[in-house]
Amino acid sequence: MTSTAVALVTDVPVAPCRTEAVSLAQRTANFLFGAPSARRAHGGAETSFTPRVLRGDGWRRRCEASAVFAVDRKGAAAEERLPRIWVSEPAADGAGRIFVASYPTGADCGGWRALELADIYFSEALGAPGEEAHRRRIDCYRAAEILLLHAAARGNVAAHCRLGVIYEGDLCEGEYWDGLLGGRALHTAQTPCDARAYLHFSYGAYHGHGECCWRLGDMVAAGRGCESSLGRAFGLYRRGYELEGASLDEDRASTGNAALRLARAFELGRGCEQDFRRARTWYRLAAIGLGAAFDAGQWHFKRERIEARRGIVRMAQEIAGNY
Repeated sequence: MTSTAVALVTDVPVAPCRTEAVSLAQRTANFLFGAPSARRAHGGAETSFTPRVLRGDGWRRRCEASAVFAVDRKGAAAEERLPRIWVSEPAADGAGRIFVASYPTGADCGGWRALELADIYFSEALGAPGEEAHRRRIDCYRAAEILLLHAAARGNVAAHCRLGVIYEGDLCEGEYWDGLLGGRALHTAQTPCDARAYLHFSYGAYHGHGECCWRLGDMVAAGRGCESSLGRAFGLYRRGYELEGASLDEDRASTGNAALRLARAFELGRGCEQDFRRARTWYRLAAIGLGAAFDAGQWHFKRERIEARRGIVRMAQEIAGNY
């Protein structure tokens, strides 16, 4: 065989195979009982389908070796599409993880099932601080990204917001999803995280998502993924507050964050005239919203809640001239 012929043979794309991380028994259980897991679907206390009498050392070792997620690819036709993703949960007895569901398993109109599964991974990542959980935290965000891409492809605006959060903070630390064909194309330039975040937040803001508005405002103010504009950022903060405040299911954390950014703007005169009285009013509104969110369990907004409370005191001193 000539060297040219060898080159042609090696250039033929190999059809990707199914992941071996998920056993036949797990696939069968998922087919029979559906998603997201037997425990959720049937109200049982157990996540695993394996009877207790069969949970020996071998079963425990397999659980401990289980990944946070796994992906399936079947044939060349799936190379440019999002893959089927297998999601896992920590085992009830703490012995590693167990695959409990796959996605997609149906039409999922609106992408709400994908968003639900992604939020589970988000919550696990937020609850796993510290260096010892570093790898697991990244893998949780990686799984969430794939699920959110599925949801966004189905028109879910909230999924665009969460994707923006992942890209803005580089939560996957560079390990983002790429199609096989795109990965093999050496000329393909990877889109920077700031540009990705800007696009997703812009999509959400255009479709009236309040959190996307104030998060996009942060990017515009800092000039991340776009040209810096304090005036435009101020308008986005105000729009974000109006959208969240007018919503029937108001997100107090999002409302508080938008109010906090308006308070900062009035205090420093960024995109508006400096006005300490207005700043104090917005700090008060921020403290109310963020305080309610913190009390409801959103502890990751503790820093913003403290900032809002301190801002009220600081603005009172500025107005009275007492230092």
